[in-house]
Amino acid sequence: MLVHTLACEQHLWFAVPCLRSLLNCSQEPIELVIHDDGSIRQESVEALAESFPDAMFVLRQSADAEMADALSPFPHMAQARTYLPHVIKLCDVALTHPDPIVRYVDTDVLFQRRFRGIFPDSGPSAPGTFMMDSCNSFGAHPGDFWPLGPLRVARRLNSGLFWIRRDQIDHERMEYLFKRWGTRRIKKYHGWFEQTIWADQAWRARCSMYDPAQFGTANRVEWLNKELIGVHYVTPTRTMLKAAIESISFPLAEDAPTGIEDIRICPPRPFGMLGATLVAAHSLVSRHPSG
Repeated sequence: MLVHTLACEQHLWFAVPCLRSLLNCSQEPIELVIHDDGSIRQESVEALAESFPDAMFVLRQSADAEMADALSPFPHMAQARTYLPHVIKLCDVALTHPDPIVRYVDTDVLFQRRFRGIFPDSGPSAPGTFMMDSCNSFGAHPGDFWPLGPLRVARRLNSGLFWIRRDQIDHERMEYLFKRWGTRRIKKYHGWFEQTIWADQAWRARCSMYDPAQFGTANRVEWLNKELIGVHYVTPTRTMLKAAIESISFPLAEDAPTGIEDIRICPPRPFGMLGATLVAAHSLVSRHPSG
């Protein structure tokens, strides 16, 4: 199974142990496809090749040449890809390999226990599955959501871990949203914009969500993180990630008490204008506390 990831030079200190944790914990064999965001130095490429000798590497320079043709029908996506590396997650992983299933994991997702069934092998009837966040982190304002705007997304979707059938990905829809947002707003929302695009795709395709009791974003209460199979250590929790990496040793013992866990999924819930308004109001109150 090909599993894509997007790597950058600054994050290699946790990318290697996190990706190794995926390979060690997955019951099914996985082949990594590591996409360079354009920052990885040659010596780091060599170090990654030593750590993951079976992985495929897609260097940014060669990917740019290949994607120039693939993105010719989508000029706004192509333009955004030049200044926002996150766009690689939206187009390169789906347009550069013929696999009917797109599987993806961020380099800051740490796996802690053995599991099976996180990604389908081939030909699933379901459209896809995404990780669930602890909150709604989308790059849009209330007017962008239904019924005022075009968005109605999967609630609390997190794009750090997912799979989706290639035939469910609508790049024409993505191009429309890139054009509607424009460069200024895309740069403002940065990585949240990419997550919003995937949330829009997931809701339209009716993708499922991984059980939040098994996968989720890092919690400040550390024992809650230990309850999860996989933890997404988003940017504000990177200091916790360092400690978590140091606390895990691989390979895991064969007689580990938890055994091998089967992955569970749950249905998505919609997030629209009302939810976005409540999030915006809470953000405003947090920035301007009374008293």
